[in-house]
Amino acid sequence: MTKALIIRDAINEDIDSIYEVVSLAFQEEQNVRDGEIIQARLVKELIQDNDDVVNLVAEDSVIVGHVFVSPVTLEPDAGLSCGQVSPLSVLPEFQSEGIGSALMQAVIEKSKNEGLDALFLLGDPNYYKKFGFVASAVKSAYGPSEYFQELELKANCLESLNVHVHLAPAFIRLEL
Repeated sequence: MTKALIIRDAINEDIDSIYEVVSLAFQEEQNVRDGEIIQARLVKELIQDNDDVVNLVAEDSVIVGHVFVSPVTLEPDAGLSCGQVSPLSVLPEFQSEGIGSALMQAVIEKSKNEGLDALFLLGDPNYYKKFGFVASAVKSAYGPSEYFQELELKANCLESLNVHVHLAPAFIRLEL
């Protein structure tokens, strides 16, 4: 990671760059629908739906990374404010330089500042455990899975809750 890296809130003028970063970061997965990388389409639809709780970019003269948090609801309502981290993207030529980790640390801090009680994500447990994520016992569309993880930003807020996580509508529309 270069010393010039800046992590900041995304602005409207960043949309095309964000779309490109997400598309390139996920192109190896070849999850394409209607000619678009599905994760890039997800970001586009979340933004169109105004479902951006946190939307950060990593910039090193150009945008090289991006992370997004959309709102989730718990049913029954537990009075908590929660978010789903998805996707986390770094341009392939900048991966393994700490940019993804810097974005994760920034999104966790920003989520705390925004008053979120917990974050959820679907991802590699070996990667996300370094940020404090653990397998979630909360019910979700993903079923029981070590890949569906949570991070309590407010201590013990999810403890012994019998709730189901519902992601933002774009996840359902895109069957993610």
